[in-house]
Amino acid sequence: MIKKSNYIQAFFLGKIDYLSAMRLQEKINTLVFSKKISQTILFLEHDNVLTYGSSEKISESEIDKLNQFNNNFTHVKTNRGGQITLHSPGQLICYPIINLKEHFSGVLDYVQFLEKTIIETLSHYNIKSHRVQQRRGIWVNGDPDEKYLENMNPSGEKIAALGLKIIKNVTLHGFSLNVDNDLSLFDSIVPCGMKNLRVNSINNLLSKTVAIEEVSKKVSLKMSEILQIPIVFKSDIENEIRILE
Repeated sequence: MIKKSNYIQAFFLGKIDYLSAMRLQEKINTLVFSKKISQTILFLEHDNVLTYGSSEKISESEIDKLNQFNNNFTHVKTNRGGQITLHSPGQLICYPIINLKEHFSGVLDYVQFLEKTIIETLSHYNIKSHRVQQRRGIWVNGDPDEKYLENMNPSGEKIAALGLKIIKNVTLHGFSLNVDNDLSLFDSIVPCGMKNLRVNSINNLLSKTVAIEEVSKKVSLKMSEILQIPIVFKSDIENEIRILE
């Protein structure tokens, strides 16, 4: 049994389908809760998938119908909070599976940690970004001091989205950060419940290519600095779980 860890392990998994990633998260969540495995952060990409959070009123039968008639995206009803979100190749997915009470005063503190991590990661690339009052996620090219207006989108462009689930004080899901994904895909949905939401990405803003795995290392570095705990990249999460089973 692993006692309180003096480090967090991280894995870059490359591209993995959404349902497989959900099953992996849930398995790790159980192992972290029982202290059989170190707290873990997963970095990865997904193929084209639309995920529907707990705020979306959509049934499993409706999901099945969407998957029968739409070949461009997989549709998944998920247990995270929030509304509809799009994932696609080139978008960095970060799933921290860590003990909430060990590091944070509560869920809001954890959300602010994720947002700060993204802001500081973007700052590394000389991209200025900010929060928007009462709008979860991170934004660029807007007014960091603008006031929340219920029926109006923020003036900037969204570059990162958050969606969380907490089970027995261990976190699931996390955030997506647009790095080199096809932004035109967002035109076909209402992301995060905001019509005509404008989006952007790291590579679009920089007009050059930054590798998604490189960005994952920068994210983990910022997380480590904020939490003041080492984050160590390892190579084979499946083997580590297999040994314990």
